[in-house]
Amino acid sequence: MLDIDLSKAKKAVIEADAKTVLVQLPEGLKQFTTQIAEELKVNNNEVFVVMDPTFGACDLALHQMKSLNADLLIHLGHAPIHRPKNVVHIPIYDTVDGKTFEKLMKEVEVELKKKKFKAVALCTHAQFLPLLDKIKNRLEEKNFKVLIGEGSPRIAERGQVLGCNYTAVTSIEHSADAILYFGEGLFHPIGIAFSSKKPVLFADTSTAKVVDLSKERDLYARKRFAAIAMAKEAESFGILISTKTGQRYKQVALDCKALIEGHGKKAFLLAMDLVREEYMAGVKVDCFVNTACTRIVGDDAEHWKKPIINPLELEIVFGKRKWEDFNFDVLY
Repeated sequence: MLDIDLSKAKKAVIEADAKTVLVQLPEGLKQFTTQIAEELKVNNNEVFVVMDPTFGACDLALHQMKSLNADLLIHLGHAPIHRPKNVVHIPIYDTVDGKTFEKLMKEVEVELKKKKFKAVALCTHAQFLPLLDKIKNRLEEKNFKVLIGEGSPRIAERGQVLGCNYTAVTSIEHSADAILYFGEGLFHPIGIAFSSKKPVLFADTSTAKVVDLSKERDLYARKRFAAIAMAKEAESFGILISTKTGQRYKQVALDCKALIEGHGKKAFLLAMDLVREEYMAGVKVDCFVNTACTRIVGDDAEHWKKPIINPLELEIVFGKRKWEDFNFDVLY
């Protein structure tokens, strides 16, 4: 159940005396579009709601803001990564009902005792951040040591992980026996499993079960190694560069191009806002290298007709990195 509080947004609109307000919503909140627009209409202002999809705080509607000459952008649903002028981030938190929480915490306690883990590094994604202290206190009452780490500047809150940044975990893993991820969906905990050398336990709020990620980690690795093997046979590469503010890594793309060409292969720089497989139809290359959001490869690689890899995987292709050093790309 989502907890949507627009009081901070309304206060920002009033304080800025914003005549034109732009609102950006993740897909899961589109059902509240009209309700949110009505609530943010104060002092006879105009409220525009961006209907393009947004994939996180790295995907702010700054181009739309400029195009509509908006005074203020209200970005809902994500903790800030970048903090441009006249942009207000409104986090929206998810809650777990009491029965599910109790069941899940008992599962966590059993699993920690079974594996003889005494100290854990606790983390989650943005929607469950308010629960971290509650989880920490609960486990400490059971005599477990619980650590919550600070991340790099890209990380807004302690204990928060992004699909492209796990520094809130890696900063404290040396003091923990295991990593405990509380949330839903496999993408983030799989990323932690590759970024950390410690065992990862996934406390799944959708099933109220604790998952040991060893099997899922191995399955993901096999899929990625298969893509890398196919990329080794490629003679030409399309390097994908997103123009989204928080995903625009031009220098990374240029470094990839230099690495490819340095091995006598062809490389082409392909720029776009939204990176989609269907936009690549007809592009005559053997393999794609993604420099935008890591989830494009993590979640959607199986839907691409040609192999698609991330920059660190490209290093494995050309021997700059060893197979056993496979990892998720981290953006700082």
